[in-house]
Amino acid sequence: MGKIIVNKGLYTEITINRPEKHNALDSETLELLSSAVIEASSDEACRSIIISGAGGKAFCSGADVNYLSEISDVRDAEYAFELFYSTYECIWASGKPIIAAISGHCLGGGNELAMVCDFRIATPESTFGQPEVKLGIIPGGGATYRLATLVGLQKARELIFTGKTISAKEALDIGLIDSITNGDSLMAEAEKLCSTMVSASGKSIGYAKRAVNHGIGYDPVEEKKSFIDCFISGDAKEGISAFLGHRKPKFD
Repeated sequence: MGKIIVNKGLYTEITINRPEKHNALDSETLELLSSAVIEASSDEACRSIIISGAGGKAFCSGADVNYLSEISDVRDAEYAFELFYSTYECIWASGKPIIAAISGHCLGGGNELAMVCDFRIATPESTFGQPEVKLGIIPGGGATYRLATLVGLQKARELIFTGKTISAKEALDIGLIDSITNGDSLMAEAEKLCSTMVSASGKSIGYAKRAVNHGIGYDPVEEKKSFIDCFISGDAKEGISAFLGHRKPKFD
């Protein structure tokens, strides 16, 4: 099976298929995810898109740390940022409503992937967080400007600055996710939400999504600069090396 599984239909299901890596995102997976979203978005038979993670233990654990460890200079860091940004922008700009069906860990770039979707449904066992600072980097997929819109500025600061992980219940309480359902009914709940939009005009939903997203006015420029600066400073190299070596990092 590939790194992405696509089931086409009225509700197109796109599944990240790297359960052995907790559905972490490497360059190939990001490119496949972009292609799948673009194709589904242009499919007139598709009314909604559901994104999930295979295996049940993780929706997406974020960027593949082995992939991040290959970043050696500014050019590599810039390319990595643009790859994540362009993938998430496909979802943000899609004219279809997109639902994140979250089971298990939803961390770092995975949490950013969920946030760029229009709706988020999770299981009680799901966990959420932005642990990037523990690796010596910052979120590079939109959390620095999307998270505050969902949970408020102070809670966003807390989650990003501490890198802590929170439960599904807390995520629901602060507005990070929309609902919680049992794992065996997760996809059914996502499809149920999709079905509530079927009778509406697909074009109107697309235009409404575009207008709402435009009104928020996100700007990734500063996040990109700060993401690259982390790699220049050397903290990213130490943090990622420590993670892969199962030791505590020694930051300056």
